[in-house]
Amino acid sequence: MPTIGKIRFLVTLFFLPLNLLMAQIPAAQSNYSLYLYPQTGIFIGKSEEFLYKYKNSDQYVSELLWDLKPLFYAGLGLEFCPNDPFDRNGFSAAGSLKFGLPLKTGIMEDRDWDDDNNDKLRKYSRHDAFSQNAIFADISAGYSWLIGDYLVLGAFGEFSYMYFSWMAENGFYQYAKSNEEWDESIEKISVYGAAIRYIQNWFILTPGISIKGRLNSNFSLGGKIRYSPLVFCADRDDHLFWDGFGKARLFYGYFYFGHYIDGDASIVYSPVKNFNLSLSLSYRYITGLRNKTYYSFTGSGFSGYSFGNFDGGAGFSAFGINLAARIRIYGF
Repeated sequence: MPTIGKIRFLVTLFFLPLNLLMAQIPAAQSNYSLYLYPQTGIFIGKSEEFLYKYKNSDQYVSELLWDLKPLFYAGLGLEFCPNDPFDRNGFSAAGSLKFGLPLKTGIMEDRDWDDDNNDKLRKYSRHDAFSQNAIFADISAGYSWLIGDYLVLGAFGEFSYMYFSWMAENGFYQYAKSNEEWDESIEKISVYGAAIRYIQNWFILTPGISIKGRLNSNFSLGGKIRYSPLVFCADRDDHLFWDGFGKARLFYGYFYFGHYIDGDASIVYSPVKNFNLSLSLSYRYITGLRNKTYYSFTGSGFSGYSFGNFDGGAGFSAFGINLAARIRIYGF
């Protein structure tokens, strides 16, 4: 038996029990199907938190970078769509919910250009970054059009919500003297225990377009791209110590109207009826949000005292890898 024939025989034999099970799901003359898809994957990237030193200027007074290198997640989704998208035009809707695992995700770096007399980098600190919680929720609806026998084009609208909660622990800080610039030779002051807690809430409303292409009865390719300025972020930053003197500070801000760009490409393998596997690669980039950030001292004797505000912002960028199993559970 030729090599390709052997591989095909082994794949068929491996999926035979699943094929027999999926064949029991009624498909009687259905035009639409409901699919359940468990999924897992990783994000590799970073989130950003920053304060601007001057109004109408891009000069930072502070920048914090939170690693996602990587963030592992698992989740579940539902999709309602035409039974065979390569057979007819049709409406589709989908929703998914994913949860990040509470693990170490890399490091957090904090840089400050806070000298009143110049714009030199004066402070640097570095800590281990731990993801305490992460949630990704997506809801979309759209319509697809069949172009020939092997191509499907679609348009859709989507709402996305992302929630991140980190804790920065241990590490060190290096602070240059006033009017001096930071460099790596400055003495490192060790930090033990919790240093900074940071939370981001992202709300995104976006249109998008999609494309699917069928290669043969078992394989198809797909892709989606989204862009929107309708992005909102609410964040909170608790500095649990400040300059080593025990004066904690709380920062919070509400940022909006930036640039959201998201694209993904996938390959789908359908070994048996009513079941397929998909592997997706994606990239999500958010930038340009800006608005007021408020802060106050929260240490002993300062609790609740509003101290001032800056222009601030937030950002996010990450590559994603997703593996999903898609199971048809009902026909309409």
